[in-house]
Amino acid sequence: MLSSRHKDTLTLGLSSFESRILRRVFTSIIQNYKIKPSQLDPKVAAVWYSTRGCETAKMSADETRDWLETLHGYKSANLELLEQWNKQLAQGKAAQLKVQLAQAAQLMIVLNDHRLFKAARHDIDQAQMDMHSLADMATLKPAQQAALYEIHFLAWIVEELVGLISPDAANWMEK
Repeated sequence: MLSSRHKDTLTLGLSSFESRILRRVFTSIIQNYKIKPSQLDPKVAAVWYSTRGCETAKMSADETRDWLETLHGYKSANLELLEQWNKQLAQGKAAQLKVQLAQAAQLMIVLNDHRLFKAARHDIDQAQMDMHSLADMATLKPAQQAALYEIHFLAWIVEELVGLISPDAANWMEK
């Protein structure tokens, strides 16, 4: 992946393999954002729509339900943008994803949501998320390995985006 910034446009140049992975991720996010919190896999709902804050704030059941609907609306608001990005990636073997600077935070949020989705769905904990060597990852089940590779790929994209937005922030992340 090659990343660049020209004025207010961020560009991610992706290989055909990277593009296919990202298209699959976008398609999955689109499908999952359409699902109501109560209909999601409970593991995913627990990370995307945690109610711990509602409990701490002693919110009523109605207030908690309203809060979850608001969160779902927030996620669903990204559907049109996700469709646009997915179309960009469908344009050829190697693709470029062009993202307006004002939309970069939304892209990072949806990518992180998918990372959380994969981790929850495949029972990947923080210690496993921190694995970076192939030898360590080999101890995981094949489905967990595949999920972890995808999680790391998306983290790389987020790091690239942060670097394009603010080079100082990218240097801080490396420390």
